[in-house]
Amino acid sequence: MPWNPLSDSAIRCLEKSLDLQSRRQEIIAANIANLDTPGYTGKEMDFSAVLQAHLQGRTPLTLAVTHPRHLTGPKPGISPMVRDTGKPVDLDQEMVLLSRNQLAYQASVQMLNKKLEQLKTSMEGGTR
Repeated sequence: MPWNPLSDSAIRCLEKSLDLQSRRQEIIAANIANLDTPGYTGKEMDFSAVLQAHLQGRTPLTLAVTHPRHLTGPKPGISPMVRDTGKPVDLDQEMVLLSRNQLAYQASVQMLNKKLEQLKTSMEGGTR
């Protein structure tokens, strides 16, 4: 079986991490956008729990399609587990979450870049 450098578990984990952080960014942005919407309650995603579930091979629930005319729903693994907090949106708290998520996203990008640099160096057979 040929070796595929992009099948590396660290790269797959970082890729999923970036996907989830992007989704979390969308959730936070939606909370901020609906701040003044009457009756709107905040949504959240437990990033650690969702990533851990993915790493353990557990994916979010999906719709069962038993008939060709059934709706398929979202693709497995694309819609992370999002829950309603039941509380109104606190702008200050959302801004803190937004900043933390952005820092985590940047850190994941930097780690992915380093990993890809290592792979490039090893494939070129050179040292730095």
